[in-house]
Order: sequence, then C-alpha cells, then structure tokens
Amino acid sequence: MTLPMRDSVATISESSPTAVFDVGALLKSAGLEEPTQTGKDRTVVSLKTDSLRVVFRSLSEGTALPTHKANGPITVQVLDGQIEFTAGAQTTLLRKGEVLALEFGIPYSVRAAKNSAILITVAVRPSSA
Repeated sequence: MTLPMRDSVATISESSPTAVFDVGALLKSAGLEEPTQTGKDRTVVSLKTDSLRVVFRSLSEGTALPTHKANGPITVQVLDGQIEFTAGAQTTLLRKGEVLALEFGIPYSVRAAKNSAILITVAVRPSSA
C-alpha cells in the first residue's frame, strides 16, 4: 500500500500486512533548508497500530518537545539537522543519520539544535486492564 504524503495515517492488519510511506517526501515537504521554516514545525503520524507508532517531526532551531514519557520503548532517528535528546540527567547530541534507542518509562525531552527532522518509532506496550 503506497500512502499519499498529506498527513495520512497507515494501519497494518492481517488482511493488509504492509504499509509503505515515503520519508524522503516528508523531508522535502518540511522545507528545512528554507530560512522561512522557523516556527513551522510539523508532525505527521505515518503509522498507527495497537502495537506500533511511526511519527515524523520537523522542528525549527530552538524548538523543544517538553519532558514526557512514551507508552513503550522508542527509537529516534535524525533524518536532518541536529537534536539534543535528554533522558533523565543525560543529554546526547544526535546528528543526521544517528539513531537513539530509549527504554520504556524513561522521561525524555528533545530540543532542535538546528532545523531538524526526526522519525520516532514507538513499540506501544499493551495497556493494563
């Protein structure tokens, strides 16, 4: 299944077990190279299932995501730019092409050191009944 890139959310199921989304098109649409990008951050949920989320975020320089916890372990891949990823007392500078993994339950925040684009994958933990 090929998805249109205008904020479409894919799902996967037994009857439709694959989903494809174009990260390059998301990067292009974010326009990070343009100085006018400042203040025009974008979030696109590319995949959402009961057990998995894939989220594209573009962040203008200096923009921060406040401290929070994901509902499962995550990976954060820097597609463009640089971010400061803080988990607990540890801050890590991540550059284009680098991937960070974080265990479930750890509070974290993100700050864009430059205009940046990241891909966040969350392995959603089942909620307790």
